[in-house]
Amino acid sequence: MRNIFLTVLVIVCACSNPEVPEDLIKEDKMVDLMIEIHLLESKINYVSVKPVDSKQELYNHLESKLFDQLEITKEQYERSFNYYVDHPDELEKIYEVVVDSLQAMEKIYKW
Repeated sequence: MRNIFLTVLVIVCACSNPEVPEDLIKEDKMVDLMIEIHLLESKINYVSVKPVDSKQELYNHLESKLFDQLEITKEQYERSFNYYVDHPDELEKIYEVVVDSLQAMEKIYKW
């Protein structure tokens, strides 16, 4: 799980903006969102859909529904994520909770 954090951090670093967005997603909501995004990514990896483009379309659709449920936009998420990437201490706190939560879920649902 820590590898996920590092991968995401490296990918997004080039696109970051140091200013605090007006619509910044607060840390607790960002934790919930990141957990759901990681679960969604995991689900999509297990779907037997071909071609690969169809998996991406399915992911985009489900991600859009998730954002609608949480009453945020993709752009708001991206601005917030970029903000947290520029503030690694805050991002690390978020990801510690995300990783711990995902590990706890894995223990519960592991057959």
